[in-house]
Amino acid sequence: MFVILEPVSGTPEENLERARMEITRVLNFRGSVTDVKAEGTRIIVQFEINPKWDLPMSEKVKCLKEWIPAKTRNTFRVLSVSEENRN
Repeated sequence: MFVILEPVSGTPEENLERARMEITRVLNFRGSVTDVKAEGTRIIVQFEINPKWDLPMSEKVKCLKEWIPAKTRNTFRVLSVSEENRN
């Protein structure tokens, strides 16, 4: 899955590690970050969903699409949470 973020301040390159830490914090047991990269004015965070999370896949995706924007702190604007990279 992918989260596309826009930093509130600074450049995407300056905020890559902060984005990794923030999404790792928000995901907690639900998944793990596998890649973080800057593209233009955005940061794309790729993550895998934890297969041991005891919900059907459709429910996991639905939950994460609601959870990530709600729990991400004010350092980033969450532009999208999707199963594919649609920047």
